Amino acid sequence: MSRLIHFISQSFFRSFCGPAAGIPAALLIAGATFAHAEESTPPPITPPIAAGLNSAPPKADTRYWRQEDILRMTEFFNTTIPGTLKKYKLVFSISPSASDAQRSEYIRIPVTLRYGLKEGWEIYGGLTPYLPSPINSGQEHRWGTGEGKAGFRHDWGNWGKVFDHVTVGVEARSPLGTPPANMTDHYSHISPFINMSRALPWKYTTGYLNLSYDYPFDTPYRAAFPDVARNRIVSVTPSILYKPGEFGGTIEYGWRYYDQRNLGRSIGYEIKAGPIWDIPLWRTQSWGLPGKWQIEYSVRYTLDQVGDRSIKFNSLRVRWRSTVKEVFSKKSYQRVPHDQD
Repeated sequence: MSRLIHFISQSFFRSFCGPAAGIPAALLIAGATFAHAEESTPPPITPPIAAGLNSAPPKADTRYWRQEDILRMTEFFNTTIPGTLKKYKLVFSISPSASDAQRSEYIRIPVTLRYGLKEGWEIYGGLTPYLPSPINSGQEHRWGTGEGKAGFRHDWGNWGKVFDHVTVGVEARSPLGTPPANMTDHYSHISPFINMSRALPWKYTTGYLNLSYDYPFDTPYRAAFPDVARNRIVSVTPSILYKPGEFGGTIEYGWRYYDQRNLGRSIGYEIKAGPIWDIPLWRTQSWGLPGKWQIEYSVRYTLDQVGDRSIKFNSLRVRWRSTVKEVFSKKSYQRVPHDQD
């Protein structure tokens, strides 16, 4: 693991800060892996009340904060927040991108099921089916199963004074059926990853760093797609989240190092910035909506591996997280006015 961190950090800082800056930074991050030698306990999760997520009356705060903790969002943009689901808890999430309807002939509907295996350990699996876009039409205007994934996450604790919270894991993905060529490269993938966070000196501000390595391989029992290059990708995604309450904002930088078989190596990057609305449970339940909701809007600037630049102003994503029991409970769809709290 320390070799992977050393390689990622050297590549990143050499590309943007020069060789002199890359060496000490790489040693700092790689050396932090040994901080776990002393058994450390991850910091407790701050209840949403104290974090300012709720502006409801005190009775509503007491009623909802435990459920907020279970259903709290663990992703925004391309950043995954460290942490695992509590023991024996089962949660599923859906996160469609509204921008698919405008830009593509299909709309992806990622569905993920997470289970707290035990304290500090989580397993998960999911599908990314797709359906025809109501706006665009064409050859890919169809239904399909898309892609399947499975993985696990382990809450490592903290790395001394470098990161407050660290989660490591591995994810495997594989195409299902015949998804569109621009949705998946038709290879299977295995991706070890590290998600880290650190409280910043500014109030309500947290820094995140996601590292991952994506390795593609031929999918069993199916022929490789002939026109798609096999990419090994190292991803470094630092981000800053400012979130004083249910409304917040973030800026995220995604750096990608591509190693293509027979085609050489290249670098691409992406910058995202925009607001986030983490809607409190008391508010959505007053609307008669079950579960936890989050809405993200971003402006995105990209430079891909072949040097093409683009700016997109209307990237909108809706995330919904709930439990199976809540979805099939008639009571969860009943509106709960504020004056009843």
